[in-house]
Amino acid sequence: MISVRFSNGFTHRISVPYKTQKQALLRLAQAFVSYENSLPPENRTRYTPSIEAALADAQTAQADSNAEEASRKLASETLKQLDAAARKTVSQIRSLLKGRFPNNPAQIQAWGFFVRQSGRGAGNILVPYGRTNILACLDQYILTEAARPIEEQFTEPPLAEVIALRDGLNQQLQQRNQSRQERLTHNASIEEACTTLAKELRLALTAILLNNYDGEPERELGRWGFEVVARTSRRPPAEAEPEETPEAADPMLENGELAAG
Repeated sequence: MISVRFSNGFTHRISVPYKTQKQALLRLAQAFVSYENSLPPENRTRYTPSIEAALADAQTAQADSNAEEASRKLASETLKQLDAAARKTVSQIRSLLKGRFPNNPAQIQAWGFFVRQSGRGAGNILVPYGRTNILACLDQYILTEAARPIEEQFTEPPLAEVIALRDGLNQQLQQRNQSRQERLTHNASIEEACTTLAKELRLALTAILLNNYDGEPERELGRWGFEVVARTSRRPPAEAEPEETPEAADPMLENGELAAG
């Protein structure tokens, strides 16, 4: 919050939000435009049109950003559900292939799985880990199954369901990433609009001060939405008076009364 201060003894100061204080800045701009529009056109500042335009841009971008964020969250939640379904499906396919080729696990690689070639676990079918690897496994499984005659294709899980699962994952992943990018774009528009608002509101404030109040901050500026607060006086602390000793007492005073002459 920037404070507009004056050094000539004025009793008030005005606080104006920084461009980074977006919500406070938008509230000020809304109040400013609302009050300016209640005035005759000839009494409005020359900065009012640009403030109104920047405010409209910021509000539109904010609404669009919120919508994209809601879309991103929905896609992320759907992705979590599809990830769980994909892990279950891949595990089901692995068990199916392991049972179908118990003595020749190398054949399983044609369906997108990797088989350990050496070491203690040689011949073990590796389970793909992570969304990228699972999608690659599903892609290869679908490719291999689709190339086989229909009567030879595995029925559990049905190929159509595996394809729908793979496509759903890709679709939601794309939607999440797109919504995230769109939100960042709208946020950049908000930043730009708030930069304009911060500048134009300060110029408008200066014009109002000089034209309406002889440069002196007044409470009436609150009508435009500006925060006007009283300045606290900074008086030096009073010095303690030295205690009087009997020797330093006024010789004309005795017990609080004038001494007799």
